[in-house]
Amino acid sequence: MVNPIQDVIDLVGYFADVALGDPINVVIMLFGFLFVVVPSVVFFGLAAGGILDWIMPENLGRSPPPRDR
Repeated sequence: MVNPIQDVIDLVGYFADVALGDPINVVIMLFGFLFVVVPSVVFFGLAAGGILDWIMPENLGRSPPPRDR
């Protein structure tokens, strides 16, 4: 039977065992973490900005421009 919570707990233990096995493994895991997390955060920020730009009106908080006469 699949138990996702126990699988995540086991996964953390496996990663800890690998990271503590050799000092270079810690560096490799940190670089892998950075290569996954940093682009994910940037993508989330761009996606959130695009969605907010699509939802929010253009003239929010601005006074209308003066008319040319």
